[in-house]
Amino acid sequence: MTDRLSEEKAVCAAVDQWIVVLNAMLNGDPKPLADLYSHADDVTYMGAEGTFRVGWEATYADWQAQAEKSSGGQVAPAEVHVVVCGDLAAVQHLTRGQVRQPDGQTNETNVRESSVFRKELGAWKMIAHHADALAYWEEAFAGP
Repeated sequence: MTDRLSEEKAVCAAVDQWIVVLNAMLNGDPKPLADLYSHADDVTYMGAEGTFRVGWEATYADWQAQAEKSSGGQVAPAEVHVVVCGDLAAVQHLTRGQVRQPDGQTNETNVRESSVFRKELGAWKMIAHHADALAYWEEAFAGP
């Protein structure tokens, strides 16, 4: 029982780090993502703008492009639910806050997110992330 609770606590700490990473990206810096995400070929990312990326390189390239277009924002998690089973953990939560779009407009955001973490060399690394599609996010971050 104690091991499970300590692993759940460690996964919750990884979710807290995810929010730090997400806020950094919203303010133009994708680099912290490299510490949280696994660099394996099997990782996936399904973004709020409708993308589906497979592998670390494609995932990170997507986050870099989003960071370049980001104009600021601040989000926080709500209703975090964690399930740990061995070296895998599933996490669902809401992400709420404000995001400034490239056109300067600020939008309230309330996104449902699901992530999968895998324990790699003793650390919980994100291996899959999915966020609801948001019409304003798709429009703001679409393009070349």
